Amino acid sequence: MHPTIDIKGEHAAITRILDAMKKMVRDMRKGKFMDSYRIVQIIDFLHTFTAHCHYEKEEKMLFPALMESNLSWTLDTINHLVNEHKRARVYIQEIDDKFDEYLSGNAQIVESLCESITQYVEIEEYHIRIVDNVLLPLCDRIFDKKTLQALSAEFKNIQDQTVGSLKYLEYYKLLTMLNVIKDIESERVYY
Repeated sequence: MHPTIDIKGEHAAITRILDAMKKMVRDMRKGKFMDSYRIVQIIDFLHTFTAHCHYEKEEKMLFPALMESNLSWTLDTINHLVNEHKRARVYIQEIDDKFDEYLSGNAQIVESLCESITQYVEIEEYHIRIVDNVLLPLCDRIFDKKTLQALSAEFKNIQDQTVGSLKYLEYYKLLTMLNVIKDIESERVYY
């Protein structure tokens, strides 16, 4: 496992979830059927994979390793990204709480739920762009082999402790299902 490839791969998975969340918002605002099971799976992914596994890899390992480079601008950028993680965690909890309220029978919470989802998606998409386009290329340039190996080992430990192989397989199935749904919805037949 190469740390920057690992983070980019996780960003690709998170982006697929974000795409599904944007579609959920469009559907909810149009009054379409809400697949509660799929939404619960997505919320679980956000809590377990994104907020715990992925953010921990960045906050506990990647960002501190970058700060050791002593590049003056990295501290401000990293502080900004950590603050985005904090805000994203708040939105994840809001989404969870508002969806629970919806399931309890409060149909009027839908617009507020949509707003929390939209805010979360915007923060996460911006965050992914900064990390993928600024920080990860920097990591590839400045990290030596020893640092890369240490990060890889720690990434694996974090992933094993927070997600585990069975949950990881469950998320793989979720992402595969979301891709199949996306492919089916995007097919057009013209006569």
